[in-house]
Amino acid sequence: MLGLDYSWLADPAYQRWLLIGVVNTLKLAALSSSAAILIGMLGALGFTLRIFWLDALIELFVEVFRNTPPLLQMLFAYFTLSTLGLRVTDPSTGLSVPLLSAFACAAISLSLFGGALAIEAFRSGIETMPRSIVDAARSLGYGRWARFWRIEAPIATRICLPGLTNILTNLFKTTSQASVITVPELMYYAGQIYNDTFRTLEVMILVLLIYVALVSILTLAMARLEAFMAFPGYGRGL
Repeated sequence: MLGLDYSWLADPAYQRWLLIGVVNTLKLAALSSSAAILIGMLGALGFTLRIFWLDALIELFVEVFRNTPPLLQMLFAYFTLSTLGLRVTDPSTGLSVPLLSAFACAAISLSLFGGALAIEAFRSGIETMPRSIVDAARSLGYGRWARFWRIEAPIATRICLPGLTNILTNLFKTTSQASVITVPELMYYAGQIYNDTFRTLEVMILVLLIYVALVSILTLAMARLEAFMAFPGYGRGL
């Protein structure tokens, strides 16, 4: 009925583009997700120290990067920083190019955006954690750092896994915006293909199915992890 034509998919060049796009999307998602989790943990640790100026800095970071679109952050990093003089000379061409590549700008922007959300997730996990556990750790002689990394962070991670799942899946989908700054990920190559073939509907349906498959795998993996790491009395540990 729709007259779909996928004969272009037999072209090795388009197959290669799609494969490269998927690989780059996975790389961008994995890098930004890992950095976001680390930022979230460090931010949550900062809040537990109860230092006024540090709390203010973390709150400012969260408000700035949580309340601005990731696309705007990418565009700022890619274009604005280079106009401020952050450029280098490409030895192969002799041309002036931005200090940070498009991929680096996208990875940094997504990491900061996801990190701002992860800070709130980890903080909620720590605040929800039974205080008797913290008191027991203090009575056993755990210091501030040991208590956080050995007790609070592992338990808070278990508690906030549902929230982290939402953050990571949204971060994965947001990688598609990196195509705007010419990062060669899946959406970038999808645009190249439908510009060549004029089969926009077919390309978009295929890309939609690829994203559904990849995000479903991530969601399933996080659900298995949540069930495996369930904390008694919370979520799947009920």
